[in-house]
Formats: sequence, structure tokens, C-alpha cells
Amino acid sequence: MVPRRLRCQSSAVRSNQRVGWRYLLASAIGYRLSSGRAWCRSLLARRVDMVSLEQLRENGATLRETLPSRKVRLTVPSDLRASDRSALRMRDVREVPAQAVVELSGATVLGREGWVFVDGRLVDGIWQEVGFPARRMLPRGRLEKPAHLGGTTASLLMPWLPNYYHWTTQAVPRVQMVKDVAGDDVDHWLIPADPPSYVLEWLDRLDVPVERRVEVRGRRQVFAVDRLVVSSVPGANRWVPSWVVDHLRKQFPPPPEHGERVFVDRPETDRRRMLNREDVVAALRGRGFRIVDLASLTVQEEAVLFGSAAVVVGVHGAGLTNLVFCRPGTVVLELAPRGLVFPTFAKLADAAQVTHHLLVGTEPALPRPLRFPDVLADVVVDIPALTRLLDPVLTRLG
Repeated sequence: MVPRRLRCQSSAVRSNQRVGWRYLLASAIGYRLSSGRAWCRSLLARRVDMVSLEQLRENGATLRETLPSRKVRLTVPSDLRASDRSALRMRDVREVPAQAVVELSGATVLGREGWVFVDGRLVDGIWQEVGFPARRMLPRGRLEKPAHLGGTTASLLMPWLPNYYHWTTQAVPRVQMVKDVAGDDVDHWLIPADPPSYVLEWLDRLDVPVERRVEVRGRRQVFAVDRLVVSSVPGANRWVPSWVVDHLRKQFPPPPEHGERVFVDRPETDRRRMLNREDVVAALRGRGFRIVDLASLTVQEEAVLFGSAAVVVGVHGAGLTNLVFCRPGTVVLELAPRGLVFPTFAKLADAAQVTHHLLVGTEPALPRPLRFPDVLADVVVDIPALTRLLDPVLTRLG
């Protein structure tokens, strides 16, 4: 049975709203069960030997470091609750590994996540996300017969594609990393199957020829390639390097107008719904905000919109990825459900040199030991807190 669409109002709570203690208890139990099943699957994961990028270089592979390792530190707002501050630091790291591009002969690429093997060993160092080790993410079961790709192959594959955030901040810069090594001498580009319009728009803009794109659908597809040029995945644990933001901005000319007040609306979403949306929209519209649904916009239109903004307000979601197109100094206010206080856009704002504020919802939340990143949780925005935060900013901007 398909649930009825929620009509976002600040009135009575309906049964399909993802707030309240009944929902929290059910979601926590579901999350723990899912985590337990994942742990059991990891025990049955395919057992593989690993080989590091340095070992490959010692054995004759060409390895070019593009960015050295760097220390990182997340500044957590002191006015947040202790449980929210702890949630922001979940799976954080203090150092981001070096970035590199490697050229390999006779490599194998596995599945839509793009795992790379050399002589049967999984290459370690391409996927760098702490908390999600590659060896535990490999598919189980029988693999397909390898398909041969002659010439030079480049892979843009990685976990979590084609999500807009991961595609924009992690896959797009890999095109340039590969081209810096191979130039236009790439015969095949491995990309996710059934790519959304924004993936195709980016590939066109980056001059990746349509006839050289190879869509990878299944987790058990195997490609045996003559020569593979592949980069490490930048932005591990959401620490997007500043050069990535600079690269993204250079793809679109800056708009001449500046000073727009933008609210990123999500009227048709089925997750992280704003339960008092009408009240929020009224408060923002009364302060001169433009209410925008990004679903119908192209990447270029989004770049122009965010590049013209002085202030951006939006619920935690992929649309806020576009803050990479904001001018330095732009103010970004992220509205987050209490069940999804996550550092993605605080870290991205740091790389983009924009001012980030976080306003956490007023809905109930699990105690700290039981909390988990609930990507479905709805949010109730504290309107007085919203206006207290915004009004001084708007007064200063004039």
C-alpha cells in the first residue's frame, strides 16, 4: 500500500510522519537489525589479498601523487547540544590520505563500485573512506565472465553513485585527475548505468565523448582492461579539498548579479520533510527569499542561482551540494533533523569558504548512545530560532 502524500502543515502530527518516540524506537530497532545483518555479511565477505599503491609503484606501476596528505579539524559550534556535537564528529578523521593517479597494465575492474584488482589482489588506496573498508563492500556470489576492454580505460566508478553530492564532489574531479595524466587518450570511460541528467550534463561539459562511455550496471560485472588509468577518490569522510571546489567553479562563469536570498525547497521529497513548511516559507518569503525547487533545474542553472546568492537556506540534502558554486563569504543556513546531524555541508562550506550555520530541529531525538544518521527523519523548524539567526545576517547584508 502506497502511503498518502504528506501535506506539510504545522498542525497535528500524522501517522506517516517520521518524528516522535514511536518512530524513533522503530527506526532504532530497524537500524540495529540492519547493522547486525551487515556485520554478519561482512563475516561472509569475499576473502581477498590487498596490494597498496606504493607496492604497485615498487613493482613498476606509474603512480603520480596529486595532493599530499593533510591534517584536518572540524570546528563544532559550541551552542549545539552535546549529543549534536557528538553526532557531527561521527566517523570523522584527523588526517586525509594523499591523492594519486595510478596507471596499471592488465588490471581488472569489478562492478558498479569500480573495485580494482591486479593479479587477483584488491588495490588499496583508491577508495579511502574510513568506516567503509573496501574488502567488506565486495559483492558475494559468482562473478560474471570478464569483458575485455582494449586500449586505455578510465574509471569514474565508486560506491554511492550516482548520488548528486558524491558525483559532484568526488566523481567529477576524477575526470580532471585522469586527464592530467592521460590527456584525451582514453578509449573507455566507466560510468554508472542509467545516469541521471546531471551526470550526462557534467560528462558533456567535461568533454567525455558519448561513444566512449561504458555504463556499468551490476555489482558482479567484470572488465579486463589492457591499460587502466584511475585516480583515488577525493573527499574521504566528506573532507572535500579546496582545489575540487575551485575546479567546479571554473566550469561555470560567475553570474554578474549578487545578493539573492534563496530558500532551497523540497516540496515533493519523501525524506527529511519539513513538517512546518508553510510557516517556514511564510517567514522566509516575508524576508525577501526566493523559494526554489531545484528538481527542474540543470546544473548550469543551479550554478548561476547559487553563484548569485548572498544567503542560502535549506534542509540537509543533496541540493546543498551546490554551495560549491557560492561566492566566498556567502551565508548558508542548514536546517537539520535532530536524527541527522551530519558534517557533510559544514566541511564542504569550509572548503568553499562560505559561512555555515546549523539549525537543528525541535523534534524528539534518541539519546546519544542510540543515535544513528537517520536519512529519512523529518524536521520541525524552530521559527523563532530561525528568524533570530537570520535577521542580523540580513540586516548586515542590507
